[in-house]
Amino acid sequence: MSNIDAKELFDKGIEYFKQNQLSQAQENFEKALKLAPDRISILENLAIVYYSNSRFLDTENILNRIIKLGTNSSRIFNLMLKVLKKQGKIKELKLYLTKELNKKKLDSKYKILNEFLYPNFFDNEKEVETTRQDYENSIDELEKENDIKLKIDSDLIDPPIFYISYDRYENLSINKKIVNLYRKFYPELNQSHITKEKNDKIKIGFLSEFFTNHTIGKLYKGIIFNLNPKKFDVFIFHSQNTIKSKRHTEFWESEILLNIHNIILPNNFSEKVKTINQQNLDIAFFPDIGMSSEFYFLSYIRFAKIQMTSWGHPVTTGNSSIDYFLSSKLLETKDSQKYFSEKLVSTNYLPMFFYKPMISKKLQKNEIIKKNIYFCSQSLIKIRPSFDLIVKKILEKDKKAKVLFIKDKNQIFSKKLYDRLKKNLSSNIDRIFFLNQLSEENYINQCGSASVLLDPLYFGSGNSFYESMFYGTPTITMPTNSLKSSVVSGAYKQMKIENPPVVKNVEEYVDKAIEVANLNEETMHNNKNYYSESANAHLYENKKFILELEILLTDIYLQHQ
Repeated sequence: MSNIDAKELFDKGIEYFKQNQLSQAQENFEKALKLAPDRISILENLAIVYYSNSRFLDTENILNRIIKLGTNSSRIFNLMLKVLKKQGKIKELKLYLTKELNKKKLDSKYKILNEFLYPNFFDNEKEVETTRQDYENSIDELEKENDIKLKIDSDLIDPPIFYISYDRYENLSINKKIVNLYRKFYPELNQSHITKEKNDKIKIGFLSEFFTNHTIGKLYKGIIFNLNPKKFDVFIFHSQNTIKSKRHTEFWESEILLNIHNIILPNNFSEKVKTINQQNLDIAFFPDIGMSSEFYFLSYIRFAKIQMTSWGHPVTTGNSSIDYFLSSKLLETKDSQKYFSEKLVSTNYLPMFFYKPMISKKLQKNEIIKKNIYFCSQSLIKIRPSFDLIVKKILEKDKKAKVLFIKDKNQIFSKKLYDRLKKNLSSNIDRIFFLNQLSEENYINQCGSASVLLDPLYFGSGNSFYESMFYGTPTITMPTNSLKSSVVSGAYKQMKIENPPVVKNVEEYVDKAIEVANLNEETMHNNKNYYSESANAHLYENKKFILELEILLTDIYLQHQ
């Protein structure tokens, strides 16, 4: 009788799943499993539903049960890869892959995948150092592979350059090696399509998956919308995966308002290449190379005589198909070129036309003069172990301090960071708080109600700094010579801030943060007003940058004629 009941529950679960009613599907599969605990079909479907509901640990546990029962189909194998990666369990993922590779059941794609995997969270700095060295050795080993040939559509391996960027290292050499490996493994990346017909205006294409409610959408909307239509014919290339949103709609509305062209690229790689090539571009601009696998691989193709990137992902690509990296004299030093494979072109302003945020419910004065609230508002992937010492010293020196972070979507990294801080901070862990994810407006208001903002080391704030300046809460920053850590200090220069909170070492960082967080109420209010007014005057909606960019793009265009 229990088998009949289990089948009935299973069938209901399938129907609910087809209707995308995941909670009901999960409930029925769980009930069915209690009646038939070793039924593979129930276990498989429950694992899929758990994964769809972002219950990744539960998914992993179910998959392990299936494997112990002697089943390890390609479906189970690929789901295990996904769920381990989602949890940031890179060590476990590499062990799992190595075990399967040793059984000689996997093709060569998985050997490359195994070597390209890089952790996105570390327990200590020593682990960062040894992992980096091991990774470089793995890349060197892969260079010896000469017989592996893969296809983008069927054998795509996500690029690792995003995750290796968050530590203190420069990545020119390793990114060049990664590019050479991808070109060797994927022959279709070695294509070249050069503009042949002369256009009436400079035809520029912006290519990104993230022209939506995403950092890239915020950073580039102003540039795209403000280029002079008499000089530039603007095209925007979107992905099938681009999330529909209010900001995404703005890009489509620009077709009518600004005569900008929007194109959604097809799924097939060769069709993507064909679609872009048909537009006869003079300039191909990739805002965020490395953040999207789809557009990372497209950046290998020569679509135009001029191909550029900038600080959507502020590291060099190592790719000869990208000619220029757009930066700012406020961010770079005289030696910066040695860190880029691209020719570095720098403007007098930060390369952005950023619209001032619109806040419907603004904070009152009493809400922006709170003391002792330290807010690190960045993605937790940026919080490397060396930052823990700063948090520890702040809490030790300021007995009233509260340090705030924001949970990640699935609360995987927030749990890991909490555990690491608990280990390193001991008694002061009760003054660490993780906020739930915030809407854009609530995020900006949270920045406004903080006493001071804490910029991570090595890979700092960018878009979020611009948003925080709505209320003018100062950000403490400790830049290096690397672009990825220098945006805040460059913004202070553009804002013409006198004595900005830019520091040189950890002790200065801690002392300056405590000083700012303990200003008296009137001084704190005046200080925030000063920063906010400076942002209004010099940071937001900078038309001078647009004019400078137009001249720069025109000069580069003429050089290539």
